[in-house]
Amino acid sequence: MTTQLPDIFETRQAKAFRDALMAGDVEQAKKIEDHLLAEAATSPEDRELLADQLRAAMLFRAYVDASAAGDEAAALTFQGLLTTMCSPETVKTTLMSGLLYSGLELGSLPAKDHDHLTEWMNGADVGEEMKARLASITRTP
Repeated sequence: MTTQLPDIFETRQAKAFRDALMAGDVEQAKKIEDHLLAEAATSPEDRELLADQLRAAMLFRAYVDASAAGDEAAALTFQGLLTTMCSPETVKTTLMSGLLYSGLELGSLPAKDHDHLTEWMNGADVGEEMKARLASITRTP
């Protein structure tokens, strides 16, 4: 099941970013990224962190969509872009966020995934609300 995102500016920009990358138009993808960051960043350091997070979120979403559509080639392309264009820490955070989202949507996670997410959350600064969300997900054998 694919979640339908609202048709808003940010969603359209994420799709345009994904389409530019798939077409090999890195210059256009960079323009889209710069435009979105100009709206949000408050300092050069903030901009770099937000750029990494934005890139990871858009690439991960593109990967999930391609996987759900059965387009293995596109999924592998987006997976490769995610791991080469984003910092390892941001990739890990993005993947754990996806795992949390999946668990919340399904109501459960396999024990291996639940344990991995629990371990990551215990070592990360995620706050009690996120830990409570994890606690609401059933750990299945």
